[in-house]
Amino acid sequence: MKRMFGYLSAVAIGIACAIPAYAQSPAAATSSQADPALIAQLEKAAQQDIADGRNGNKNNPAFGQKAYQVNQLIDRLKRGDQVSPSEIDEALEPAHVW
Repeated sequence: MKRMFGYLSAVAIGIACAIPAYAQSPAAATSSQADPALIAQLEKAAQQDIADGRNGNKNNPAFGQKAYQVNQLIDRLKRGDQVSPSEIDEALEPAHVW
């Protein structure tokens, strides 16, 4: 069981790393403003994902993935990279657990 969880974790991390690479198409990039209020809101969303993962959902990697993706988005905004509004909206949504 531990091996399977390890494999699933590795796959989940790989997917989480691959998503930003596919999302950076020049046609979708429209916003490059690093608004401090937006960054604060995104940081709060990432912290909430971590808190949700700790409260009864410890075996679900979706919360850690979501927090990682939000933190990657924050880093892109701080660097001045262009980010589409749909990416920001998606980052502000809570983690979906099926």
